[in-house]
This record gives sequence, structure tokens and C-alpha cells, in this order.
Amino acid sequence: MTLPTILGIVLAVLLALLVLYAFMTFPGKRRPISPELLGAQYAHRGLHDAEHAENSLSAFALAVKNGYGIELDVRLSKDGVLVVFHDDTLERMVGLPGRVIDYTAKELSEMHLADTEEGIPTFEEVLALVAGRVPLLVEIKESASDSSVSLATAEMLKGYSGPLLIESFNPLSLSRIKEALPQIPRGLLCDHYTKKPEFRKPTYYLLQWFLLNFKAKPDFYAYNYLCRTYLPFRLLRMLHKRPTFAWTVRTALDKEICKESGFTSIIFEDFIPKEEA
Repeated sequence: MTLPTILGIVLAVLLALLVLYAFMTFPGKRRPISPELLGAQYAHRGLHDAEHAENSLSAFALAVKNGYGIELDVRLSKDGVLVVFHDDTLERMVGLPGRVIDYTAKELSEMHLADTEEGIPTFEEVLALVAGRVPLLVEIKESASDSSVSLATAEMLKGYSGPLLIESFNPLSLSRIKEALPQIPRGLLCDHYTKKPEFRKPTYYLLQWFLLNFKAKPDFYAYNYLCRTYLPFRLLRMLHKRPTFAWTVRTALDKEICKESGFTSIIFEDFIPKEEA
């Protein structure tokens, strides 16, 4: 086999790989997102502090009072009720063993979040509290093999008319939301997974390079702003022209860095921007 033939084969293979990559990462036609949603700053798990636990009704009420959007997490209880709680396990926030899915919604509501008297709220309670007054950024917490959280979320939101975005690390969750609630913009959460040993698995390499975009079809991306210079993210921003949300911003300096880096909006924690205090 001659050298020109070998080079031709190599180039053909590279071209085929590039075409395949473009197909798998292409997010499809972008659904328009209102300026109200893109212009908001989102309080990460509510506006929480020592007196207002994360993902609590009081933290959400405080965010509403200050005019901030709210980022929150939904998962299912043992009896199939959507509750608002970040971790899979209860130990960090309530000091008890077991997972959220091991307890009923009533049992979860009677637990104490951090050092407060508040229990774990249901998603229905949060929607009633917010009542469309500020934008919501709802993160779906479910495994790749489970569709129960995304389907329950879609059902719950059918009667909600407030400004709303949905996001998830799981591309399959976004695909399910696309089918159930096609009118609501969806966002893919991203991180530099392979920097952490526990995420060095084939699935996470697929996520790292956005190779499941053809299933997720995200309208925006929300990623760890510390990874903003990493090659997959730079390619993403250059090629797809999607709005980008930065998480989790913890200082005014970090906010300025995100602004200079071209992020559309921020998801913040631990500080209130001075100009809006």
C-alpha cells in the first residue's frame, strides 16, 4: 500500500469521525428563551444561610423577596411524591442514615434541615409559594435507567404558568422532558468529570464531550465556570451558540469573571451582589 493511499484512508477516517462527532453533539433547533429567564440571577438552592437552610421554603421565600430566580433540585420520595432536596442521601442535611427514596414525603417533612426547624418541602409546596413571581431553574435528579422523576416533574408542571427552565446532568431526562413538555426550554448541566477519579468511566467521557446531545437537544448549557477554558466547553460555545449559565458563583469577583467570559447568567451562592442588595 502506497503512502498516498495510507494518507487518503487516514484523512477519510478523520473526516468520518468529525462528521459523526458533529451529528452526535448537534443540539438541534434552539427553542427561544425569554429575556426574563436569561437575564435572571439564580439563587442556588434558594437564598440560604445559617437561618435559612438550602432547598427550604424560607430560603425560597427569601429569594422571592429579593427578586432572585431560584435554582432547586427535585427527586422522589418513597411514596412517589416529588420533594425538593439535592443529595441522594440524608446525612449531610438532616443527620440521618438512608436515602431520600427510603422515606415517605410526610416523614421527610418532619425532619429538620440543618440546624433549623424546617422540613424537606414538596415540589408542589414550592410551586405554590413561588407562584410565578420569580423564574425557576429546576434540576431533575434521576439515574439514566429511571424516568420516574422527569415524568412526575412534567406532570406537576403542566398546570404551572410561571417562568421556568428545566436542567439535568442526565441527557435522557432532558429527552423525556422534551417529549412531555416541549414548550419548556431545557438545559444540559456539564462539568469536567474526568478530573475526578470516580468519574473516569466510559459514560462520563460521553458526557464530557457532549456525545449524547442528539438525545438531550439542549436549549442552553449550565456548567461549572471553573472549566470555562476546557476544550469541550470552548468548542461547545464556538459551534452551538447556546446561552450559557455559570455555576456555582460564590464571590463578586467570580461574578465579574463570568461576565467577562461571556456567560449569559449566573447561579450564585453565599453572596448577594452588592448592586442588588
